[in-house]
Amino acid sequence: MADDLVKAAIQTLEAAFVQDAGYFQDKSVGHALESLCHCLREISGKPDSYSTEEKQKLVLQLKPLQINLFHQLLVRFLPAIPTSDMNSLFDAILCQIQIEMDIDERASDSYFELSLSCLTTNSVIDYLLEVRPSNPVDERFLQLLIGISYQAMLNKKRKSFAITVTRNKTPNFFQLNSETDNLLRVFLTYFDRHFRDNPMSHQQLVIFHWAQQLIDFIAFVPFFVSTGYPEMAIQWLSIEPNQPMIGMQSWRECLDLVQNIARHESGIEALNKLEAIPIIKKWKERYFDKFILQNDESYEDLLVLYYMIYALLIEPALLKREDTADIQIALGQLLDRAIQAFQSVSLQFSYYNVSEFLAPLAKFSVNDRCLLYMLTRENMFEFFMEKFLEFNRLLLSSVNSESSDLNTLICSQFYTIFWSISFQLDYHPKMKNNTEFIRFVEQIAEIDSSSEQIAIIKRSAKGIRFNLDLDQSLIVNTQSERRNQDDGIRVMVSYAHRDSSFCRKLVSNLQGQVQGDIWVDYIKLEPPYEDDWEEIAEAITHCNVVVMIVTANYCGSKSCRREVIHADKRKKRMIPVYQGSEYEPPDWFEIRAGSATWVRFNDTRTDEEVMRTLVKMINSQEKIKKTSSTETVSQKSHFPSNNTVPPESSEVLPTPLLVAASQPTVSESLIIVSPPLSTPKKPIEQWTGAEVQQWLRLPISVLQLSCGCALLSYARLMSDEATQRDEYERILRDRGLTREQWANLLASFSALRTLHTIQPSPKPLPEQWLSSEVKYWFEKNNLPNYLLDTLAFVDGVELVVYAKMMTDSPERINVEYDRLRFRIRARYNGQDLLQLDEYARFVRALRSIVEQLELPLELCQVTESCNI
Repeated sequence: MADDLVKAAIQTLEAAFVQDAGYFQDKSVGHALESLCHCLREISGKPDSYSTEEKQKLVLQLKPLQINLFHQLLVRFLPAIPTSDMNSLFDAILCQIQIEMDIDERASDSYFELSLSCLTTNSVIDYLLEVRPSNPVDERFLQLLIGISYQAMLNKKRKSFAITVTRNKTPNFFQLNSETDNLLRVFLTYFDRHFRDNPMSHQQLVIFHWAQQLIDFIAFVPFFVSTGYPEMAIQWLSIEPNQPMIGMQSWRECLDLVQNIARHESGIEALNKLEAIPIIKKWKERYFDKFILQNDESYEDLLVLYYMIYALLIEPALLKREDTADIQIALGQLLDRAIQAFQSVSLQFSYYNVSEFLAPLAKFSVNDRCLLYMLTRENMFEFFMEKFLEFNRLLLSSVNSESSDLNTLICSQFYTIFWSISFQLDYHPKMKNNTEFIRFVEQIAEIDSSSEQIAIIKRSAKGIRFNLDLDQSLIVNTQSERRNQDDGIRVMVSYAHRDSSFCRKLVSNLQGQVQGDIWVDYIKLEPPYEDDWEEIAEAITHCNVVVMIVTANYCGSKSCRREVIHADKRKKRMIPVYQGSEYEPPDWFEIRAGSATWVRFNDTRTDEEVMRTLVKMINSQEKIKKTSSTETVSQKSHFPSNNTVPPESSEVLPTPLLVAASQPTVSESLIIVSPPLSTPKKPIEQWTGAEVQQWLRLPISVLQLSCGCALLSYARLMSDEATQRDEYERILRDRGLTREQWANLLASFSALRTLHTIQPSPKPLPEQWLSSEVKYWFEKNNLPNYLLDTLAFVDGVELVVYAKMMTDSPERINVEYDRLRFRIRARYNGQDLLQLDEYARFVRALRSIVEQLELPLELCQVTESCNI
């Protein structure tokens, strides 16, 4: 009964406070005050009659009343108060409350509830919606409430910096109900009204920052999604450039909001439904050049934010095909900020937790070019490894739930990064030689947990274990592999689950036509199929041929990539199946399976014709076995000593053992390596262009040599590794030659040079070096990578010009030392990396280049110093 009387009295008084002062003469106000005082005296006089919960509820009802009364008194009775005095008064109140919250942790909860109760009152809502005239007191009063709740949230973060990323337990200090739902929507209306203001006022920024502080708790992101924030942010990003231009501060708030939304699955889903990726790309095209022209350094912050959002929203398969030139600037910034965040006790840099930097880095690592760019940074692999080990230790020993959530999240991001690194063969020794790293991977791969994050870690750990050949359960002995060899052809179908519709149609058509068994996960296994990697690996190990449905989804899937690697390591026959004439697989797939003969649906032939070809290719397994002895003879690689082919010789000229992967048709007599064609029975120098092409067995569109002398000259030129690499990467690869075909061709050229005693072409002079040769020069002279990256020579010409300028005078050498130290410190966050002995070694190497250039040409071509 007392509770109802108090509630009614408060409502009457609140209604009076928002009306004209004349309403205080109304008798109802006096009755309300008398009723309130009577109830309060009764409660205070009989403290044991009411529970603590009832008293707390009463106090929470009364505090907003007192604050509103204070507000109204300032508005009505102190209109002439100087602005500076009023500001000082409010600042003093806010500081006093902040001090109180610092002293007592429980005060943060009380004051947050108090400020939230006041923010949801009709008077504040009406002010935000501008449905009544406002005054300076209203503005300062709102700032006070926002400041109290902002500081309360900040105190919660300081108490536990992991609370913002916890998913297992939603913080209970803010809950979505009718009042808070209305408040979030009113704030959104307020933001939209003032977003285009340039510059934003202090109050507008204060309210923006309050919303950002609240959404920084990842558990509250769904509240913002349900109240329309993704839709409004996308509307802002779609604004056409106008005059005056929207301020950079407004864009910063907008991108911060989108980035926070994209941290949660519900936010990603909402933004992608709104087609956020093309919209933010368009935004970047419209505005970024203007930011750069303004020479505003904060544009780098916007660039980082842009790519943080982009990485969170984009699918890995699409990310793999991205041009990384522009991304690399952001990658450098993300790495720098992640490092600084790790160095902080709170694991934060600026407003961001370290996990917010690791998330896009982990996502970008699926793109090989992005990954290699990150790993080429000085000591970056070692830094990743150090933090990987540190947070694995914390993960396995942590008892605090919130800290455990953050440690788990960071570990999952590092496991994703190292899974991507494990696809790079150059880094296998570093990982396999680190016993603690291997121990953690093995331990996590077998851990039993229902946690979603642990499941991600476990999947990545299994991927790392497999790529490093650590998974002994997948190594099947020879006897087991040879078992049932005569039971017909065993076909394993490898595909991405996003292409399951096409896969099912393909398998349905193959069934009954293949002379053996077809293994595909949806027939042989129980869902979810991703958890049965051991069974999939064993199916590949025991099969005769792997049919791969190669699409962007397939090449973008780490699971599919594992299957390709597993098949390639076990030298399984692979048949890639493409759809349409447009799609071309990435380099990693070409390296693993590029020489395999493939088929392509929806191209120039009917599906029925392509299916017949595919069936013939699969069923050709028996034919391959019968011709194995022929293949062995055909692969011998040597010439007769007289440089001609004797008429009755059983040995043949070493012919490049190539399968034209560009041929879409396969004849009835298909075998993997065709027997060599007969070669001309005369000296190579006398061969015609047609006879050379017969020996090369390549289409003219790939490589055309006019005569035997041209073939010998080409073989001489191809004796240099740099020339070989340049010839393939710049010319022959674009003409359709696979790496395996190129390797076979080089082997034949090597035999050709041996028999004809062909001297290799002279090494190129420094002025002719490519960027790769410049890099090798740095490595040979034991010069650090940070020096190479800082100088960034494009080719040998730039290096030679620099060397000549450097060695002209001792004064320039001294000046350049100081200049280089400054550039390196600026690039590497103030680290003074360049040591005097390294610089001396660098100068000595530059002098060697200059001395080499001064030698006569014939000496320059044979001197060892010329060999890079």
